Amino acid sequence: MNYTGLPIPVWAKFTICVVFDLFDFTIGRLLLGVSLLTEIGTAAIMFVLWGPIGLLAIFEAVDITEQLDGFIPTNTLIAIAANKKQAQHEG
Repeated sequence: MNYTGLPIPVWAKFTICVVFDLFDFTIGRLLLGVSLLTEIGTAAIMFVLWGPIGLLAIFEAVDITEQLDGFIPTNTLIAIAANKKQAQHEG
């Protein structure tokens, strides 16, 4: 089985990723007590959207201060990489 994520338009997936990154950059930096749970939840959502490559979002959990990972648009980078990978397999 080769799961590549939900079969929804790519623009919708990108929009979801950008919204999650904006949340992480703003409000996410203030969630010090629940940051690990939000990072696990985000990784699960990225997995559903993009497949196994989405699990790379779990690496944001390394920064327990929530100060550095807000400046790296991890979800958007995953979206770009996953889209490139899918395009290579289709082309």
